[in-house]
Amino acid sequence: MMSKTLGNAAAATVAASALALGGLAVATAASASTYPSCGNRSLVVTNTPTDSGMGHSGMVLLFRNKTAQTCTLRGYPGLDAVSRSGHVLAHARRTLGGYLGGGTVRTVVVRPGHFATALAEWENFDPVTSGACRFSHAVAATPANTAHTVRLPVSVSLCRLQVHPTVAGANGFGNFAAAQIQWRRGAGVDSAHQGAFWTRARHDLRRDEGRWGYQAGELAQLIALPDSGLTPVQQHRFVHDVKDLNRFFTTPGLYL
Repeated sequence: MMSKTLGNAAAATVAASALALGGLAVATAASASTYPSCGNRSLVVTNTPTDSGMGHSGMVLLFRNKTAQTCTLRGYPGLDAVSRSGHVLAHARRTLGGYLGGGTVRTVVVRPGHFATALAEWENFDPVTSGACRFSHAVAATPANTAHTVRLPVSVSLCRLQVHPTVAGANGFGNFAAAQIQWRRGAGVDSAHQGAFWTRARHDLRRDEGRWGYQAGELAQLIALPDSGLTPVQQHRFVHDVKDLNRFFTTPGLYL
């Protein structure tokens, strides 16, 4: 059932919580020895949209501390390219360099609500034959020093697939990460209160000076729709925009 067509009453506190991000800010690498390692239940694992250029592509893996306790990460995340059935097609090679940069191995402090990240990249053509590469159906990502593996619906090439060390902060994707949080949270409330979350997500995307202008426009269209009684045209617009934003935020099936 389309959640936009629902009209249930919600708690009065929902609208206020929609505007509270919980202190999205960068993680730090200071005083790491005073905090425990992040556990298997400490982190929300997501990713940014894929960025491509000059035959290469990459994305940023996002690790958000969802607990009330500061914790640490150190080293490389695990990253596997997997088939539709979940079969591992390739393990990402762990490297310091690469086309998108790589950082250094260090212990990263992740405070509650904050992020650590790691870059992943691959080539879109076979570097030996210049022919086509095989692509995965998804990836399986495991934060460093944990056994918490999350399947992410992003297709990557098996050609020179590599991952870099975990670093502090959102790696330049803080506004996207903030918007992604609001988009995901909006799916947990009734349609009468989803607009507050979408408004916040749109605001966060617009802070990147037009980088995500198209997606911000789609959010504006969703916000403008009535909470119930959609016409066939409006219903079509809702489904189209939600599917497109789910691809953007890598949240397949959300709201539908």
